[in-house]
Amino acid sequence: MCAQFFQPLHGLSRIAPVAGALLLFLSVPCRAQDASGKVPELITDRPDFTESSEVVGKGVVQLESGFLFEKVDDGLRQVTLPELLVRIGIGDRVELRLASDGYVSQSITGLEGSRRRGGRADAEIGAKVKLVDASRAGVDFAIIPFLTLPTASDAFGSPNADPGLKLTVARALPRDFDLSANLNVASVSDDAGRAWEREASLSFGHALGGPFGAYWEAYGSFDRGGCACTLNTGLTLGLGDNRQVDVEIGRGVSGDAQGWFVGFGFAVRRLHH
Repeated sequence: MCAQFFQPLHGLSRIAPVAGALLLFLSVPCRAQDASGKVPELITDRPDFTESSEVVGKGVVQLESGFLFEKVDDGLRQVTLPELLVRIGIGDRVELRLASDGYVSQSITGLEGSRRRGGRADAEIGAKVKLVDASRAGVDFAIIPFLTLPTASDAFGSPNADPGLKLTVARALPRDFDLSANLNVASVSDDAGRAWEREASLSFGHALGGPFGAYWEAYGSFDRGGCACTLNTGLTLGLGDNRQVDVEIGRGVSGDAQGWFVGFGFAVRRLHH
């Protein structure tokens, strides 16, 4: 049944270079230690909506990817792949970020029957700058300025470059819990003009023992006092020091949030020599 969401097949050929790059990255052995001889914890910005307050570290390249299947509403189902985020450490407190949702395939059902369409999503370039450490202030705090580029196919992205800023904060809690939150603002555009988009999220994480972790999250987009809000949960599994796989599931609970979604993904990194 899911095969219908990957049509037309020629559209998927556009992500072949990306898939090849992922396989090449995965095939290269990861460096096990940093310069101090200690293996830093692998902290990712997926699968949850909330971005972490940590940077990958100087000289580190971290790739995070996956796919997402969504029931947007009663008449629209969507597959997005490969969700892609490349994080490049250019300093102890700064990382460069390159991202895209890759290819979007939709199945639309209406009174006239079903039809399919697909296209490229917008690309995004940004950075993460860590400003505050929990060791000194009790919380970690970072900012993520970003710019969405108008690289998408028609109807699958913005017609203009759209700037935005994410504020991230995190704090460790007792019993291996942690709390993190984001506040995001962006100037987004469409054919009708430009408007401010405001988003917020709150996420609880918990180490389950061994290589397993879990999180529970709420996030939403706010417009004229209302909230398109979503609840989300997921599991992560560490595969050694430098690899992780994950699964997530969520459901919209208010406003025009998507009906439900499920996603799978992975993260892998190379530490500097």
